[in-house]
Amino acid sequence: MTTTRWTLPISLLLLASACKEADPGDPTSDASTSNATPGSATEASATEASATEASATEASATEASATESPTSTPTEGTSESTTADPLCEGVTIPGIDEAACVPVPTDYQPRTNMSADDMWEACISDNGKYTQVIAEVPGSAARITQYETAAKLLWDGGVVPTKEAFTEARDAYITPEGLESRVVRREDLHYPEIPMDQWDPQVESDKQCTVTGNPDKYPERCVGPHTMVPLIDGAFKAGQTGDGDLQVHAATIHATLDWFLYLSIYKEAETCLSVDPGDCDSAWAYYTGGGADLIGISQDIEATSDNTHQRIYDGLLAVRCWRDHEKMGDMYPLKDMIDADGIAEFNLAWEQLDEGLHRGFALLIRNQLITYMDGKCGKNDAYLPAVWQYLKITGGALQREADERDAGAAGALKTLWAATDPTIEELEAGLAALDAIFPCP
Repeated sequence: MTTTRWTLPISLLLLASACKEADPGDPTSDASTSNATPGSATEASATEASATEASATEASATEASATESPTSTPTEGTSESTTADPLCEGVTIPGIDEAACVPVPTDYQPRTNMSADDMWEACISDNGKYTQVIAEVPGSAARITQYETAAKLLWDGGVVPTKEAFTEARDAYITPEGLESRVVRREDLHYPEIPMDQWDPQVESDKQCTVTGNPDKYPERCVGPHTMVPLIDGAFKAGQTGDGDLQVHAATIHATLDWFLYLSIYKEAETCLSVDPGDCDSAWAYYTGGGADLIGISQDIEATSDNTHQRIYDGLLAVRCWRDHEKMGDMYPLKDMIDADGIAEFNLAWEQLDEGLHRGFALLIRNQLITYMDGKCGKNDAYLPAVWQYLKITGGALQREADERDAGAAGALKTLWAATDPTIEELEAGLAALDAIFPCP
């Protein structure tokens, strides 16, 4: 479900993005004003190296997990090619402009007069800080630490991964109750729920994708076991044995985990309503890392657009505000005990969070797309097969929402992700479409 939060026509945005002018340079971000103190942004476009790549499992139309073997073996630490495409002359990368973005009337706005001017009743989140529902640190905080471990070993800061690095990163990934334990059961709640007659009554409602047969029957809903697990497991196995292109394997893990986090924040917000009130805390920690400093995908999003970061954080606070409204003494009732007005308020908060997450995920993709374009035009030494692998996985993951918002404009993205060696024109059209379809958080 999508709520319009922008005013510029898509046709004008596409036209403006396609104009060829002098290079304006990279956009910069504002300092965060959230209660978490941001650190330096993770650089996902590393100058990595290796041999040829192992192919990844291909899944449903929205999963875009195809991998392409590079046509040549690059030297470690160098780009695929130093010859710029002649069509690069005059290409400009439009900066991020969210000036026309405004909240909708139903949005929770704690940063504006502590929510006094919006439609939401007073709550615990009005001070703009997240207050945990449960005193214990959520397990998702440790999973973001595991993500950071994998990032430092495999793709962060220009690292060139080794076989040993893959083994060390996998050790972190398979920690009991760690990332792997959640990837194997992750559902994409943007797709219809598995019919109840297909449920195993001995399995909890939010774990039905672990039931044998369900991932194959409902691959889009059961995206974790159906698609993410084969991608990550295959990349780790090949990386540990040195089989194929290690940089591409690292990019496969990076892209799939970013996809996992994007979906996990949304999922945990819903199970805060339906399964466990403490899952509100899990959603918050999946995004921020749960500590004083931003880590994980929030760090990259905040560095790219502080406004988008703040709007995602507002969405998390909206869910927490709703949870505070639906409290009975010391008890937080679940969905079956909440009336229609309470469910309606939850849906407003959940949609606000979802809107921000779509924009944030689109910005992660945008950053990599610009890295790829600059590399193709000889402006950096990024290893293009690895960057392209990240783009094919994450771009395909966002395609469902793009198609829902504007099927016409989304065609340029679908064409781009299907390319083996995209042209500058395809890259420009894809960037323009991405900006037009996802202009605001």
